[in-house]
Amino acid sequence: MHGLLILLSIILIVAAFLPLWQTDRWWVRVLDFPRLQLAGVGIVAILLYWASEPDPRRGRSLWILSMLVVATAWQLVHSVRYLPFWPQEVAGAAQCQPDRQFTLLGANVLTPNDEFEKLLAVIEEADADVILLTESDSRWEAAMAPIHADYPQRLSRPLDNTYGMHLYSRLPFNGRFQDRVETDIPSIKGELSLRDGSRVTFHGVHPEPPHPGENSGERDAELVLVGREVREDGGATLVFGDMNDVAWSSTSRLFLETSGMGDPRVGRRLMPTFNAKWPLFRWPLDHLFVSPHFSLVKMERLDGIGSDHFPVLFTLCLTDDAEERLVAPEADAETEAEADEQLQEGQAEAVDERNGEN
Repeated sequence: MHGLLILLSIILIVAAFLPLWQTDRWWVRVLDFPRLQLAGVGIVAILLYWASEPDPRRGRSLWILSMLVVATAWQLVHSVRYLPFWPQEVAGAAQCQPDRQFTLLGANVLTPNDEFEKLLAVIEEADADVILLTESDSRWEAAMAPIHADYPQRLSRPLDNTYGMHLYSRLPFNGRFQDRVETDIPSIKGELSLRDGSRVTFHGVHPEPPHPGENSGERDAELVLVGREVREDGGATLVFGDMNDVAWSSTSRLFLETSGMGDPRVGRRLMPTFNAKWPLFRWPLDHLFVSPHFSLVKMERLDGIGSDHFPVLFTLCLTDDAEERLVAPEADAETEAEADEQLQEGQAEAVDERNGEN
């Protein structure tokens, strides 16, 4: 028993600090995801180690126990920013003019899922102005026909590779799909017109996650490209979707620093959206990031729709002139250098992958 605890402790220590290695290797990057779950296991291991070791305050036992405590604390630190006492990155809206307020509904529908009526019920109840669906194929496109009358502005790219995407809007929307890094991994860039006539840039994203045989380079490169577009545009901008990355990862941090955007969950709550089917194994994969032009009215995680993701609903208020630049034209030199490196690595991985297919 004691030997197994030592082995478990070493594994937990390595898992906590290995993501500090700046690499795109999938087996490193996936350790960013279950930090809270690994912290829970770490707490149990600390208690068991203390109870089973005759004298845990001496020699090797003290070293292992100390490192395990530090590793567990490090895992927990990543979620501290999402507790209510932390300063908010996106201010709350005390009041908002109705024509400058709007709602966004996002849902990864899970391509094989056929519980279409659940999503339709959620859409009806949410009454959102803009809906973004990811993992949507031609079956999901056909199933959404009942909402077409309410959402005349539509953009669709049904795909069978789990990267299809559909946008529905009541507000005027002018946009198009882009394959920024990988073929058939689309994203959306467009312009959304609010009821007062303000024009807001909208990015819908769903990059490929790290998994066996697929490193994180292409995902990270796509987010760098989007982040740089946001900062270059300078005006009111939203980035919305299933980013296949947790909010506390180095990739998300780099994106926020590159773009100058804020996360409305910081200082409020974490709101994990995946995996909807496994309550003990959940983390936040579905995100909304906003430029400083916006304040938050409300954010919600909605009822399940048969997918492995919960839908999310955000209500925002445009509080500043949408065309005003509220962030510096460039990020600091260290951030730009890191973004350059990440972009080059990701684009090289994409080229290697295409060459391998040919």
